[in-house]
Amino acid sequence: MTGGDAQTIAVERAPVDVDALGMRRVLDNLLANAVKYGGRARVLLHVEDSCAIADIVDDGPGIPEDEIERVFEPFYRSVAARASDREGSGLGLAVCRSIARSHGGDVILFRSDSGFTARISVPLAYEPERQVA
Repeated sequence: MTGGDAQTIAVERAPVDVDALGMRRVLDNLLANAVKYGGRARVLLHVEDSCAIADIVDDGPGIPEDEIERVFEPFYRSVAARASDREGSGLGLAVCRSIARSHGGDVILFRSDSGFTARISVPLAYEPERQVA
């Protein structure tokens, strides 16, 4: 992704065993969507329940609740996306979820206090050592 307003907010060590090109495709797509539909992207990387989590948060209106699962269907574009002048084929999120699931993880979408969030999770390769303060 080039030319977008994206910022990394938090990063926690999270060793994973993934196909780097596939995971890059997932992250590029989710970041591009956040910038395209939400104006900017903020990325938070952390560990939760033995999974590496990347939350991509934007400031956009998000997707209506009744369409959140449908946008993962191949060639489906939300009503708002179809009504906009933004290009898209409706394949991006389907491919993202397929890649994440092939690694034992998932991609989900939800609203939070921080904004509309696309979350990718993949299992940790091993439990990282945590420093005690």
